[in-house]
Amino acid sequence: MTARLDVDMGAFAANLRRIRETVAPARHLLVVKDDAYGHGLEPVVRAAVDAGVDWFGTFDVATALRVRAVAGPDARVIAWTVYGPADADAALAGDIDLGVGTRPLLAMVAERAAAAGTVAQVHLKVDTGLHRNGIRPEQWSDAVAEACRAEASGSLRVVGVWSHIAESSDAEDDASRAQFLEAAAAFGNRPLLRHLAASAAGFARAEFRFDLVRIGAYAYGIRPSGGPSDAELGILPVATLVAPVADVTRDAVTLAIGSLDGLDSRLAGHLDAGTPGGPRRVRTVAETTTIVEAWPGAAPGQDVALFGGRAPLSATDVAELLGTIGEQVVLRISPRLPRRYR
Repeated sequence: MTARLDVDMGAFAANLRRIRETVAPARHLLVVKDDAYGHGLEPVVRAAVDAGVDWFGTFDVATALRVRAVAGPDARVIAWTVYGPADADAALAGDIDLGVGTRPLLAMVAERAAAAGTVAQVHLKVDTGLHRNGIRPEQWSDAVAEACRAEASGSLRVVGVWSHIAESSDAEDDASRAQFLEAAAAFGNRPLLRHLAASAAGFARAEFRFDLVRIGAYAYGIRPSGGPSDAELGILPVATLVAPVADVTRDAVTLAIGSLDGLDSRLAGHLDAGTPGGPRRVRTVAETTTIVEAWPGAAPGQDVALFGGRAPLSATDVAELLGTIGEQVVLRISPRLPRRYR
């Protein structure tokens, strides 16, 4: 008996449909960083391709190459971190678009593409105030000129302009959007893919969607802490953390899961788990076991849902108990726990 993460691929497909309908006519770029938010990269990418997703976003080149192997040659895959020349070479050989947020990186990518006799597909990133990478506005015109020179030499093509926004207030986001539009205008009327919004802004503000919307968390049914409910967003939690009953006494049930598996010990006394007898309070979380209140008919081998789609609380509900965000709760689940897809 072992704990596991159950992944509901039907809920995932429903979320993808909801996203596609919401952001249209923009296209959905599915973010699959951190092993598809802990859900398992390869099964998620296969299901997304089957659902019609043709843009994928990753943090690093190594993950992008894994996506390419599953998604095939027709998908577009962007990696927005490049660690050095070897990384750039691997991306170029694997037909990976690159997010470029510094002038030295721009020069290096162009140089490696020229050496390989290929053309780098680049999304140039401007810093619009979040300071999460990106070329500073005062350096933008020089970077655009440098990119155009590399294009003229045949080593690079700027296919997109992008940025991140803070999503801290409408006023700050509006200022970021204005700065983003000014940056994109530096390329004139040439067609460019513009992408600025992630999950929250992509759902809430149509004027931020442009051509692509980078949505990860909502695709997995993870809503923002303190934000709209799942029902208001129209998304479904995809994963459920499940643990089997290992032992039963008169007033307590022991589960085969603990903090070493990623269940936060601070949830003891606060989390209600979903049991065959209804919700029961978690009493203690040790390293390898968890104690919950007993229920009539409790028996070894029964499944208990700790959080997620089939539990009383979602990952974001749990995050709000802990003062964090839903994706962090899911990412804490040990990769050693098996993922079961249904």
